[in-house]
Amino acid sequence: MENKLSIVFPTFDSEKEIPRLLESIEKFGLDKKAEIIAVDADSRDRTLELLKKHKYVKVVKLPRTSTKGKAREEGIKASTGNIIANIDSDVEILAGWYEAIMETMKYADIVAGYSPHPKRGATPRVSILIDGQDITYPGCNIAHKREIFEKVGYIKDTELAEDCDFNYRCIKAGYTIQYNPKMKILHHHTTTKIGFIKQAFIYGRGRWELNKNYPELKTKHQHGISVKNWIRLGFGFLGYIYEKIINR
Repeated sequence: MENKLSIVFPTFDSEKEIPRLLESIEKFGLDKKAEIIAVDADSRDRTLELLKKHKYVKVVKLPRTSTKGKAREEGIKASTGNIIANIDSDVEILAGWYEAIMETMKYADIVAGYSPHPKRGATPRVSILIDGQDITYPGCNIAHKREIFEKVGYIKDTELAEDCDFNYRCIKAGYTIQYNPKMKILHHHTTTKIGFIKQAFIYGRGRWELNKNYPELKTKHQHGISVKNWIRLGFGFLGYIYEKIINR
């Protein structure tokens, strides 16, 4: 059977991001090669208006309170491809991305790509190694064969580390995550100081959730030594403590 790719991305008041993403999809003919699914959490700006102008986009609507994990789950359920690529609405697909996925999926079940910011490069990650594999590959650039969701279940309904959680469950189910740097996108996430702090804080909250759900992870964190990473870890620690307190 010929492989078919479904591309799933959540949207939430994403009118500034959508044009760039859809332009990159069309630039490389993915509107004809793949199934495109947007899962919108009741956007109140022009997001839906912009999506509806592109007839190839299948839109799934969710309540405004829906999490990113829930959006990914519903997008996967609505898809028909035997390979599902999860991305975010603020990414820009680059040349070779589609080809890297399809080539890697000839011998792998999961492939994670390279997702740098266009100006600041890749965001440093605090790796968590489970059975020799890193579970911190982000959900903004990763693809799975459909059979994995049938065996492992869906991505959890949460905003906190839903990607790490699912990666962990996949590895524990016996799957291997293959990394391919040619599966490259540009991730236009916020680079402001406030945005950096918020991201680190949420990151810390997510790590607490992971440790609570999977106690073996408490000793698996691989901390980097860069100044930026330690600053990020500081705000992440505050998020970790916050989540611990409110979930007592």
